[in-house]
Amino acid sequence: MSNVEHPASDPRPLLGAALLGLLFLGAVALLSFPGLRTGVGLAGWPPLWLVGMPAAAWTTWCALCLPRRRKPASSAVLRRRRPGLAQAARRPAPRRRGHVSVRAALAAAGLLPMPR
Repeated sequence: MSNVEHPASDPRPLLGAALLGLLFLGAVALLSFPGLRTGVGLAGWPPLWLVGMPAAAWTTWCALCLPRRRKPASSAVLRRRRPGLAQAARRPAPRRRGHVSVRAALAAAGLLPMPR
C-alpha cells in the first residue's frame, strides 16, 4: 500500500467543473427567460444568484488553487535580532511635584507676609 494519491480521487477538478457548470447554467437561464432579468423575485435579485454568485465562487476557487508565493530567504535574515543587542527600555517619566509647600500656600492665602 502506498501513500501516493491518485489523480482520479482528487475532488478539486470536479469542484471547479461543477462551479463552471453552475455559472453556465445560470447564464443560459438568465438569457432564456426574460422574467428572471426583472429583479423582482422572492429570494432577491436573480441575476446576482444565477450569475454573480457562481462567478464569485469560481473566481475564488481559481485563486485558491494558485501556488502560494514564497517570501525571499533574505527577509527572515533581516528580521532576526542581532545577538549582542538588548531591547530598548522606556525611560521613566520625570516626577512632577504634586505638592505645594506650606509656606507658599500660606503666603498665597495672605496669612504670611510675601517675601521680597
